[in-house]
Order: sequence, then structure tokens, then C-alpha cells
Amino acid sequence: MSERSGKSIFAHKQTYSRKGNSKSRSVSDIADEAERLDGACPHVENPQPPTILEGIRPSEVVALIEQRIAEQNKLLRQLRKEQPDRKDALRTIRSDTHVMIASVFSFPDPVEEMDQAEYLRWRKDVIAFARDDAARNRAEVMSIVEHLDETHPHVHVLAVPICADDNMRMDAKRCHEGHREQDRHKDHGWSGSPSRSYKQAMRGWQDRYHAAVGAKHGQARTGPRRRRLDRAAWKAEQERLKAQKEAEIAILRAEEARRLADEEERRRDLIMQDTVASRLQEAETVHAIATGGLIAAIRQVDPDPVLLERLETPGQMGNWTNHDADRNREMSLALAPVLSDGLEALRQPPTGAGFLEGLSGFLRGVAGWVNRLADAGPRWLKWPETVAYVAQGAKQAFGTTYTASTLAEVIEASPVWQSFTGEARARLDQARAVQALAHPRDSRPDASSQRGI
Repeated sequence: MSERSGKSIFAHKQTYSRKGNSKSRSVSDIADEAERLDGACPHVENPQPPTILEGIRPSEVVALIEQRIAEQNKLLRQLRKEQPDRKDALRTIRSDTHVMIASVFSFPDPVEEMDQAEYLRWRKDVIAFARDDAARNRAEVMSIVEHLDETHPHVHVLAVPICADDNMRMDAKRCHEGHREQDRHKDHGWSGSPSRSYKQAMRGWQDRYHAAVGAKHGQARTGPRRRRLDRAAWKAEQERLKAQKEAEIAILRAEEARRLADEEERRRDLIMQDTVASRLQEAETVHAIATGGLIAAIRQVDPDPVLLERLETPGQMGNWTNHDADRNREMSLALAPVLSDGLEALRQPPTGAGFLEGLSGFLRGVAGWVNRLADAGPRWLKWPETVAYVAQGAKQAFGTTYTASTLAEVIEASPVWQSFTGEARARLDQARAVQALAHPRDSRPDASSQRGI
């Protein structure tokens, strides 16, 4: 906001009829001007379409008023027939009955000089005040539009009376402080002009607007000349209003900072919850794979029936120990390199990859190794004999006290598989512990388990 001195509020509220007269324009005139229709705003050099902030277009407000009046007049005619003693109170709504309340609120800084953030805060407070003011006066806000095509930005609010038992004729003057007080003046026969009560009521309305909006944005209630303030008094008030505005802005910024901090905390909490849940799910998956045995794990990676049969076939030494030296040499030369590669892979778990990825890679390596064994053996060598040969080699390599009967058992007895199962159990325990810290209520045993059911 610019630092020009002499900022004061401008807010105005008035009621209008459909007909209008020499002293007051009609509902359509006000709506057309607010909507910037052709010929409706000659005072504006370059009219631009308004921005509709809330509600419907001003022209639609006029159509809505006509519709409600038609419905209400129909009801009033029916009630007059049913209650002839209330003919005066149940008169139909005439064209000169005031049926709309229009308010305008102007921002003190010119469009080209205004601070956008300050203006938006002021606009938000204006809308809140207008809605509260309408509710206070038993009216309904139908349209709020913004104009930026004049020197000062301003907001128009169009409201209509709420049809009720105490205002069946949609009399907008009953929804306007000034007119209500003016009528009270007349009804009580108070001395002086009724306009004095009207003006006094509207000064009260201006006071409410200043307290709710103007003072929060550094705007004085009136200018210095109207209150006959000297320069020092006016300057002191401006400093007070400036300090009040800065305090309001500080409060808003603090609230916004708290909101952003809360959002960030919620975002991090959601990320943490997702991370904990995903890690627990991964740990449970790995644990299920590892503890389910090699065959169940291979089924998830490579469910080839030939591979599964080779892993589950028991080894049988048969007659290969009694083969002649040439065949034994041929068998050894063919299988020993493949067996050596496989046993080396079964000694140390893979490093670098994630645990689940490492296990999956290991299982794919197992499938490839078994197929290489089948392809490498001499044609005369039967598969159970190959299994027995590998089992013997694994017993010596791993230092086990027993000879595995299948390739699946060979692999499950290997250091790498034992490492996988141990790590899987540790990771699952860790993931469950983290979940218990993140969701203590979820980790508690349920009522049925506590009762031993």
C-alpha cells in the first residue's frame, strides 16, 4: 500500500425499487452498471467486465427478484382472500417498493499504486463484513462483483430481503438500518427531521465497517477536515492505524506460517506412514519368501516346471562311482567348473542391491545355474547322479555333517540362504518395531487376544 496520507474509508449502502424515480435509480440501473452493460456507466472512461467474486451476475439478480415477487404476490393474493381483515398488511408488492439493497466499498489506493496482497486482504474482509451485515439485517447476498476500471478498485454487493412472516412484501427498507430508524422516528413522533435518525443509524453502520475492515487496513474513520483535526492529531491517528494494520498483518502472517507448518508436518507424517507401511510390507514379503523355502520362492520368480523338477529330484549316486577313469574324467571336467561357480555364489550374499532385489537376483541366478548343470553334463549322465555329485561337493565346500538329498536342500543349507533367512527375520522385527513406534495403538494386541480368546 502506498504511504499517501489521508486515507479514510468509503462505504455506502442504499435500497432500490424496480421502478426508480427522480431521486433514486432502479434495480435494473444499478445491476446494469455493476455488470458494465452498454450505456449503463457513462462515468467510466473505458468500462471493463467485472470480476464476479461470489454469487450470480447482477442481471441475474434482477431476474431473480422478478421471479420471487411474482411468487410472493401470488401468495399475498391468496392470503388476502383467506384473511380479509389483513388487507392492508397483505398488499401486493408494487413496482415502487424497494426490493434490493446495494452496497459499495472502495479501496483507498488507486489501482496503479495499490499493494496487491494488501488489497486482497482488504477484499476478503469486505466480503466477510457484507455477508455478516446482510445476515444481521435479514437479507441474502446474491452477487458480489469487483471493478478495477476506475481510479480506485471497489466492490459491489447486491442483496435481497429474505421473505418471512414479518416481511412478506420483500421490503428492502426493513433490511436497512437507516430506513428502520427513520420509520421509528416517525412512528414515535420524535422531534426534528426523521432524516436525522437515518443519518445517525448510518453513522453507526459506518462505525461497524470501520471497526471490522477499515481500521485493520490503516484507514481512518473520516478525513481530518470533517473532524477538524489539526495536523499533529491527524498524523498521530495515522501512525496508530498504521501500527494496527501492521499488527493485523503480523497476525495473519503468523497464522499462515502455522498453517504451512501444520501442512508440512501432516505431509511428512503421511510420507513417514507410507514409508513405514511399504517397508513393513517389503519385510513381510521377503520373510515369507525366505521362510517358505526355496521351491516356494522359485515359483514366484521362475515357475518353470522343468526347473522345479530338477530342484526337487533326489540325488542317486548310481553307478557313476564305478565308471571307468575316462568317464569319471569326462564328468569331472564337464561339471566341476559349473559346480565351482555355483558353490562360490552360494558362499557370499550379493552386495549393492536392495535386499528384495538381491534375493530376487539370487533366485534368478539359481535358476540359471541349475540349467547350466543340466546342459553341461555328459549325455550318458543321469540327472539324479548329477544331483548326488553336486550334493557331495556342497557338503565338502560348506563343511556340513550331512549330505543333502536334493538341489533345493543344497541351496537351503548354503551360507547365502541362511544369511537371507536371518536377515529377513531381522528386517521384519525391525519393521514391526518401527511401526509400533509410528502407530502405537495399531501395535497393541486387540481385546480378544488380551482376554485369551
